[in-house]
Amino acid sequence: MIPLTSRHAPPTALVELRDQLLKLLDAAEAALPMNQEAARASLVQAMNLLAQPSPEAGPKPCLHGGLVSWQVKRVMAFVEQHLGSTIRVTDMACQTRLSLSHFSHAFTHTFGEPPLAYVTRRRLMKACELMRNSDEPLSSIARDCGFYDQSHFTRHFHRRLGMTPQRWRRLHAQGPAE
Repeated sequence: MIPLTSRHAPPTALVELRDQLLKLLDAAEAALPMNQEAARASLVQAMNLLAQPSPEAGPKPCLHGGLVSWQVKRVMAFVEQHLGSTIRVTDMACQTRLSLSHFSHAFTHTFGEPPLAYVTRRRLMKACELMRNSDEPLSSIARDCGFYDQSHFTRHFHRRLGMTPQRWRRLHAQGPAE
């Protein structure tokens, strides 16, 4: 076996993902004898982490049928800038100077998901970050992340992560240092 050199080291995002998965699996194993629901929740989170594409990796520009790198950067920046407001696919298409149908096809080919699914995923990621780093009410977080109301936010969150935002927040709360 060839030893790995520093230029072959895994990207930081992959190391962090691996560490998160290991923590979730350890928590599930520890909770299994006493609390099967907590173990199941940890396993669901681990599966969801594995199912989602890495946000840091970003899409790979395609040689044929997809968006080119300047279009990818522009769309990603546009989405990040407007997460708290309404984002229309037509506005995203204008950023790339493509027709709506061509953009939708090229976006899906490049990102592996439709434009609005990407926007929802980015909103949920932002919401998770806000829930982890603040004590803001969920209704305020939902509004800040571009969801119509807390119900809309909860519906998308549960569909994507398999639990309610409140439960996710409790599971990821920073407990007192021991």
